[in-house]
Amino acid sequence: MSNKWLILGLLIYTAAPLNAEPFSGRVVDEQGDGLQGVTVSVYDGESDRTLDLATTGADGSWTHEFPNQAPRTLVFSKTGFVHEQLLKHSPASDIAITLRAAVKSSASLREERYVEDGCASISIPDDPEWNASFQIRPLKGDLAPDKKTTRRDPSSVIQVDGVYYVWYSYSLTDDPQKIAPWDLNDLYYATSNDGITWKEKGLAVGRGANGSFDHRSVFTTEVLSHGGKYYLVYQAAEGIDGVYNRNTVAMSRASSPDGPWEKLPAPVLTPTYTEQPYFDNNAVHDPCIIPYRDRFYLYYKGECRCRDAADCKPWCNPVCGLEKQVKWGVAIADAPEGPYVKSAANPVTNTGHEVMAWAFAEGVAILQHKDGPEPNSIQHSADGLNFEIKGQVSNIPEAAGLFRAPKSMDDPHAGIAWGVGHKLMWNAGPKGWMYIYRFDLVKR
Repeated sequence: MSNKWLILGLLIYTAAPLNAEPFSGRVVDEQGDGLQGVTVSVYDGESDRTLDLATTGADGSWTHEFPNQAPRTLVFSKTGFVHEQLLKHSPASDIAITLRAAVKSSASLREERYVEDGCASISIPDDPEWNASFQIRPLKGDLAPDKKTTRRDPSSVIQVDGVYYVWYSYSLTDDPQKIAPWDLNDLYYATSNDGITWKEKGLAVGRGANGSFDHRSVFTTEVLSHGGKYYLVYQAAEGIDGVYNRNTVAMSRASSPDGPWEKLPAPVLTPTYTEQPYFDNNAVHDPCIIPYRDRFYLYYKGECRCRDAADCKPWCNPVCGLEKQVKWGVAIADAPEGPYVKSAANPVTNTGHEVMAWAFAEGVAILQHKDGPEPNSIQHSADGLNFEIKGQVSNIPEAAGLFRAPKSMDDPHAGIAWGVGHKLMWNAGPKGWMYIYRFDLVKR
């Protein structure tokens, strides 16, 4: 055989989809009936590049065929329903998906009214029972301001056997490879006897090995103490893209606040991988778990990546425009480790740069800082999903980690009596530096 025919044969052989198994299945609603008109998007891994689109037929069936067996990310979307997705799924012919009907939260309904009336109805009640203000002061000991070290985004403060514990993002300020203060971070922790003078204890959770979902950075952590165990939930970046864009939320657990910490093998939360405008299709940030009604509510900040989309229309606070607006979502699980399922009522707020939440009475209370139409407000929900504005807040600490006091039934301020936050400075490092401070409540 000549070389020409040998090469041609090899090209035909390598291009042919030999025994390629398609992606196929059926999409149904919550009653088990086939859903017609569902868009099934296939992405290359978890990137933004759409490889193919399909639409379900009358019985909800669909199929995709590719010339190789590589795993793909599948996203199932239909107006009026919650997005569902399968990450890095291998080819299969029996993929069964149920789409849940979407529900509009109180916050989403308020936002719609704001838009309809030109934002004239935005009002934050002035109620002394709920109003709050804060004052800040520097910490002492190892957490005193030191521009050589960046410490940021502290967790809540918990007390174990009379000792206060806090966890936080840690990095060297002058690291020339950093592209953001939260880049190339590990999670450190410190202890204190009085909440003012702190002793840094060292590494709690470090970055993962090359190729792991947490290789580039682990940062912005929160702690949950439950059932004699401890859980750290935090943002994780596999590479540079995860620093500013599509990160994931990871978890580690331990039997002691001093560790050792065991990482869960996979993220507990990911963004919604869709090119359609959606509140968390760019990033999931600031995770915070609140035990509620014998379940676990993981609140998080979602960021939208739709600034160039035609249907992202700016208003007094643009939903997805040049000026930033972020919203919170919540994912719910039966156990601290998950699995966590995003609520059909998401998003549950229309404001909130950081997640600050605590248990109060028979529900959940929250602070809304900035980036939306309801900044500097304190809100409450009886069901953990539908938040109502209760009062005004001033001098909100940045990235507040609340001291986890016992649950109060009659004082909405009990959960925000004191805690720690962070401050950004620009007089050192390639991207500035940050330090942790203490805040205390001042009732108004």
